Amino acid sequence: MIVIKTNTIRETVGMTVDMTVKVLLVAVIFFGAIFLSEDVKAHDGVHVDVDKINKQIEESDDPGPLYLLRAKLCRKHGRPDLGLLDLQQARGMGVDPDAEALERALCLRDRMKSTEALSIMDKLVDRRSKNLMEVLSERSNLRDAVGQIEGAINDLVRVHVVSPDLEKTLRLGDLYERRGADVLAVSVYRQAMESGMESSLLVIARIRAETASGGYEVALQLVNEKLQEASLKATWYQRRAEIYRASGREEKAIADLEKALEELDGIFKRRPVPIHQVTRARVLRLLGRLEEARQQLVEVLANAPGYASAQRELDLVEQLEKQKTP
Repeated sequence: MIVIKTNTIRETVGMTVDMTVKVLLVAVIFFGAIFLSEDVKAHDGVHVDVDKINKQIEESDDPGPLYLLRAKLCRKHGRPDLGLLDLQQARGMGVDPDAEALERALCLRDRMKSTEALSIMDKLVDRRSKNLMEVLSERSNLRDAVGQIEGAINDLVRVHVVSPDLEKTLRLGDLYERRGADVLAVSVYRQAMESGMESSLLVIARIRAETASGGYEVALQLVNEKLQEASLKATWYQRRAEIYRASGREEKAIADLEKALEELDGIFKRRPVPIHQVTRARVLRLLGRLEEARQQLVEVLANAPGYASAQRELDLVEQLEKQKTP
């Protein structure tokens, strides 16, 4: 007969449990360290700003906000995939859930997952999140990108009413113009100017919208004011020519285009620069001299292949050439 003392069993079991707990604790620490090391390594080299946050995360007792910040930086520097991983870490670490949700939507957007991004933004708007204006502004941009121009306008109107500024004004006006609502665009630009907002971009946008909506005299007045104060008048002659042409005053349009071309030719004798070359090509196009305009733009793009306005102008010239070809 074998007799086993109860105390011996208890001691043995107790030692086994203690050993198991210790092993588990060591494993957690070991694999946690590996995970943190791999997590930091995955973010190495993204950008110097991200590298700084890596070190702070390693040393922090409250890394939640740092994970959220690093997610934003990763998205900004072209790695929204890493941003989404950081947001998984940030959740449950005391970060603002609305801020985390919006950043998740933006990372998904940048990964071309627009439907998922919009779904998150819709929920944030429905519950009137603390960052509602920021959400509406970002949702407006995304709706515009996916072709939902009415929704984009509705969102931006709500933001613009609360905090009108130049950037929002130009965006809203542009949306109205692209929708074909030039009168509404004029109203947005006019109200901004009457409120004291000053910018050449705003003036140019209003001239464009006034011309498209038939407000030729207002557009001409705005151009004439700029002509009086401008040292380089060619671009304003060109804009005035477009207004004259739109209102049926072709002779005046041609006269202004010739003035613009004469001034630009004088500049080129001193030192041609790409922006003036593109303006000259535009003037040549408006004069119907398409081959000369093409040569000018090809020369610009040969020296500056990424010059977007030159490429847009060349595309327009080529489109007109195709229309002239029988």
